[in-house]
Amino acid sequence: MSFDHLLSPLTIGPKTVRNRVLVTAHVPGLAENGVPGPAYAAYHRAKAAGGAGLQITGATPVHPSSGRAGKAIANLDDSVIAGYRMVSDAVHEEGGMILAQLAHYGATLGEGEPGNPGWGVTDQAADLYRAQPHAMTVADIHELIDSFAAAAGRAQAGGMDGVEILAAFGLLLAAFLSPYTNTRSDAYGGSLKNRLRLPLEVAEAVRGAAGPDLIVGMRVPGDEFVEGGIDIVQMREIAPRLAASGHIDYLNVIAGNNMDRVNRATHWPPTPAPHGLFVDLAVQVKQVVDIPVFTTGRITDPAMAEAIVAQGRADMVGMTRAQIADPELVKKLTEGRAEDIRPCVGANVCIKRALGPGPIRCLHNPEAAREHAWGPQTAAGTPRRVAVIGAGPGGLEAARVAAERGHKVTVYEAESHLGGQFYLRASIPTWAEFEGVINWRREQLEKLQVPIHLGRRITADDLPGLEADALILATGAVPKAPRVPGDGSVRVTTPHDLIRNGAGDAQTALIWDRAGGVVASGAMDAARDMGLNLHIVTPQFMVAEDTDVIQRVPLYERLLSEGAQFHPNCDLADVAGGTVTLRNVYSYAETQIAPVDLIVAWDGRSVVEDLRGAAEAQGIEAHVIGDASAPRTAEFAMAEAAMLARRL
Repeated sequence: MSFDHLLSPLTIGPKTVRNRVLVTAHVPGLAENGVPGPAYAAYHRAKAAGGAGLQITGATPVHPSSGRAGKAIANLDDSVIAGYRMVSDAVHEEGGMILAQLAHYGATLGEGEPGNPGWGVTDQAADLYRAQPHAMTVADIHELIDSFAAAAGRAQAGGMDGVEILAAFGLLLAAFLSPYTNTRSDAYGGSLKNRLRLPLEVAEAVRGAAGPDLIVGMRVPGDEFVEGGIDIVQMREIAPRLAASGHIDYLNVIAGNNMDRVNRATHWPPTPAPHGLFVDLAVQVKQVVDIPVFTTGRITDPAMAEAIVAQGRADMVGMTRAQIADPELVKKLTEGRAEDIRPCVGANVCIKRALGPGPIRCLHNPEAAREHAWGPQTAAGTPRRVAVIGAGPGGLEAARVAAERGHKVTVYEAESHLGGQFYLRASIPTWAEFEGVINWRREQLEKLQVPIHLGRRITADDLPGLEADALILATGAVPKAPRVPGDGSVRVTTPHDLIRNGAGDAQTALIWDRAGGVVASGAMDAARDMGLNLHIVTPQFMVAEDTDVIQRVPLYERLLSEGAQFHPNCDLADVAGGTVTLRNVYSYAETQIAPVDLIVAWDGRSVVEDLRGAAEAQGIEAHVIGDASAPRTAEFAMAEAAMLARRL
C-alpha cells in the first residue's frame, strides 16, 4: 500500500519535519551521571538513520527536587550541554530532528534526594511510592519556572531542535492542571484558570528562553482515567487555552495518571490491549485547536498510522515501541519493504527495563540500546557451514544473523513447528500477537534461503552427516516434573501441557506457581481463556510478583474480573479426595479448597543439552545458547544468539 500521508512532511512552528512518524519521549537508560554520551547518541542515531521524522528524549528533570528515573538525562546545569550536542549532531547527521523533553516528576517518583525533598502541588503522595512530597510554596513555583527556562536555554545551546514540556501522567505540571491532585486554595489552585496558571507560565518562560527558531510543544492528558481528574471534556476546554497562548507549537495527547496505582500502567499498554487506543482523544483535541496534534498508544502497524494521518485524525503518529523493535521502520516503508519490518508484539520488555534497571531492551530486537556497544553488523570474513539445532527464538535468531553475515546455515527442529516453547506462548489466545516473533523470523529465513528441517531430531550419531563447521545448540529446556503431595486424586499437569493439550473436562483449576515468570502468567491467561474457575497459589508475597507493574495491572484486571481467587504466601500441603489443603508459609495456618479438578504445577525447567560433549568428542565446534545454557527468557535467548552469530 501507499504511505504517502504518513511519509509527508509536517510544519511544526518554525520547523518542518520530514515525515509524520514520531519517536515519543522515553528513557532508554543510557545517560551516565545525568549526561547523554556515546551510547545515548548511538541509540537516537539509529532511529534517525531509520527515517524517523521527529524524536524526543526521555523526561528530563529540570530541578533537583524532581528526582529522576534510572539513567535519565538531568538538565540541571551546563554539564548537559555537551551531551545534548552529541545527541543532536548524531540525529542531524542522519537527517532527523530531536527535542528535549523537560519535566518535573512531582510526587510520582517519591522522595527526591537528600537536601532536595520531592516537590508536589500539595503533600499528596502517589499510590505506588507513598512518599509524601513537600507542598510547594509560591516562591518554589517561581524557582521552578526559572528552572524550566534555564533548561530550555541549555537545550538550545546543545543544538536541540526544540523542547517538549511534560504536563501529563500526573507529573508536577499535570498535577497542577488536574483537579484530582490540585486542591490548593491560592492563585495556583481551584478554578481552571488558576490550575492552568503554572503550565502557561512555564510555557511562556520556556518560549522566551528557547527563542522563536525552536519548536516548543506540550504533552497533555486527553483523559487521566481517574475519578475527579481531567477527562476529554475538560481537555477540550484546556487545549484551546494552551494553543491561544502563542507559546505552544503542538500538543501531544496521551492518557493516564501515575499518581494512581492502576493508571500507572495505562499509557504503556501491553498486548492484548487494542491498537491505537488513544487516537480518539487526539481527534477530539484536534477539533478545537489550530496547531498540530500528535497521537500515540500501541500504534505499531504502518497501515494504521497511514490511515490516522490520511483521515486527519492526528498530524503526527507516535510509533515508539515499533521503532524500538525496528529502528528502520520508516526506511523500509520508503523502500517498499513493509513486510520486512520487525513487528512490535506488545511484550513490553522495553517498558519493564525502562522502569527497572535499564537500559531498554526489546523482546526480539537484541540490538536495542546496544548500538554503541555492538556497532554495525558486518559480513563474515570466512563464510562457514553452520548447523543450528533447535528452532526456538534463540535458534531462529542465530540462524538469521549468521545467514545475513554470509554463513551457509541449516536449521534442524525436532518438533513439527517452529518456535519451541515460544510457540506455546503464542498459542495462548490472549498472547496470540506474539506469533509475530516466530513468523517474522520464518519469513526472513525464507528470504535468506536457509533450509529448515522440521520433525528432525538430531542425535550424536547424526553430527558427522551434518557436515558443519560449527554447531549452535539451541535445544531449550523442559518443565520439571511436578511434585504434588497427597493421594493423587486430582489430575496434575504443567503449564506447557495445559497450553498444548487443554484442560479436558476440568472445571476448577489450581495453578501452583513456585517459579514465576512469563510461564506462570501465561498459564493463568491460558486457564482464563479456557473458562476455568481459577485459584492461583504462590509462596511469593503476591501473584505474579516478578512481573513488572505494567504487565501485572492488566493481568490482575483480566483474572480478578472473571472470578479468579488469589492465594499468595501459600504452598500446597496436601491433596486428598479432590480437596487441596494450602499452608501459609509464615503462619502455617491451613485452608482448604474443594473441589479441584486440575492442578497446574510450575516449578521451573531443566536444560536440554546432550550434544555438546558428543560434538567436542568428534572435534566439531559447538556453542550452547538460550535455555540450553540456563533457563531464562526469550529476550535473553535471542540476545545470546545474536551475539554469538556476530562473532562466528
